Amino acid sequence: MEAVVNNLINIHIALSILLFIPPLINLYALFLKKSHTKKLKYLAIIAPGYYALLSASIFSGLVVWAMLTFVMSFKILAMVFVWIVILVLEIKRHKRQKLIKVEANSGIREYFFKMAKIKYIADICFFCLLSVI
Repeated sequence: MEAVVNNLINIHIALSILLFIPPLINLYALFLKKSHTKKLKYLAIIAPGYYALLSASIFSGLVVWAMLTFVMSFKILAMVFVWIVILVLEIKRHKRQKLIKVEANSGIREYFFKMAKIKYIADICFFCLLSVI
């Protein structure tokens, strides 16, 4: 039984490590691409993958948690809290991105890109913090 739990934990860790990739790609686009259109295109292309990885990580985490008979610990609560925060902020960013596509004011677009940079840097910081805990 312990070997199964260890394998499930390894799968959960692997899926969680993959969560670093979408924010890094989006930060690459936000910092290095000059065109607003290209930035929005990168963000739009990466978003479904990010949602899929978030879903896979929560599912694998719930399976591991069930195997551990739903024992509460600080680590588990921190992971669930960070997952909820990241998901809610990503949904809000995605909704704002839809509005930005039709926005002609470049100041509003720049503000959106600034907020997106902060969000993705925060995501990476959250993932690093969870890796240390």
